[in-house]
Amino acid sequence: MSLADIKAKISAEAQAQVKAIEAENDARVAEVNKKSDAEVKAIQSSYKERFSKEEPEIFRRREIVAGLDANKLELGMKQRLIGETFEGALRTLTDLPQDKYLSFVKALLEKAVVTGEEELLVGKGERYIDGAWLDSYNASHKTRLSFSGERLPISGGFLLKNGKININCSWDMLIGAIRPEIEPDVVKRLFS
Repeated sequence: MSLADIKAKISAEAQAQVKAIEAENDARVAEVNKKSDAEVKAIQSSYKERFSKEEPEIFRRREIVAGLDANKLELGMKQRLIGETFEGALRTLTDLPQDKYLSFVKALLEKAVVTGEEELLVGKGERYIDGAWLDSYNASHKTRLSFSGERLPISGGFLLKNGKININCSWDMLIGAIRPEIEPDVVKRLFS
């Protein structure tokens, strides 16, 4: 055999081996693809089956969350309305006609005065309680209450000061003090 024949034979055998290896690799790739396709289909099937089982629960949970959100909004609105109701009561006290306003203040003072020598503090926007009114009150009740020049951030009413003791008869405090007691009735009237 000549050198060319040997080269041709080696080349032919090498090409045959390459074709055999390529065929084997193609078979393996086909087998891996077949297995991976089967796994993908199994996973997809598993997820579809799982989703179909869990779908009703997912929707049930969404309904629960939506219901909770709606209840939360409703509660917020109710709380706002209750707050507005008590703010309205505070405005009503503040806007009382002068005679009723002063009559109410007089009744509160009669119950709040202890020594008859306390200091009377009123709000910044007080329209009716002034030095002249206090002088008239002192004369009719034989007290010596003094009018403070200090003005408080209250909506109406007064604060009676005796040394370190303060008796708060402001409208804000009165509404705040009675609110826990009457709020259930307000709620009943508003939302029944």
